[in-house]
Amino acid sequence: MATLANIFNQFMDAGRVAEAAQTMSSRVVSDDFKLRSLPNEDVYFFVKRIDNSRVVRQADPGASAKSWKVLGASCASAAMLIGMLLPSAYGLLASYQLHNLQAENQRLNTARGKLDLEEAKLVSPERLARLAVDQEFVDPKSENVVYLAPTNEGSLALNRR
Repeated sequence: MATLANIFNQFMDAGRVAEAAQTMSSRVVSDDFKLRSLPNEDVYFFVKRIDNSRVVRQADPGASAKSWKVLGASCASAAMLIGMLLPSAYGLLASYQLHNLQAENQRLNTARGKLDLEEAKLVSPERLARLAVDQEFVDPKSENVVYLAPTNEGSLALNRR
């Protein structure tokens, strides 16, 4: 269709081309401003619509077997790949966990050292003596102390019910 339209345009434009040639001959035209032709400017494509709605596809009896084989092979290769990469992934995760445990151990050792230092400060004899004076915890006088004399009568307590 596009080629037919161009043919008609050539016939219709023949008169106009003759008039343009006369006017061109009367004036001088410089070739400096002419554009060169574009590549494939003279090529026209004809597009024809093809209707395949009435075409019925024939069943291939071996296609389903091939597709199941491809699916099984891809699943098996994926399982093998996962099986090969799984130990290294477990090792990587274990190293992360080991690093975290070491950091936690270091943190806990530091906290234990701080607590030991604080405990040593709290139970130091100088501090305990100062607290005893502040809270009036003094040793009793010797006449106020009563010593119990152990009496051994030979009897022992029996736990009977």
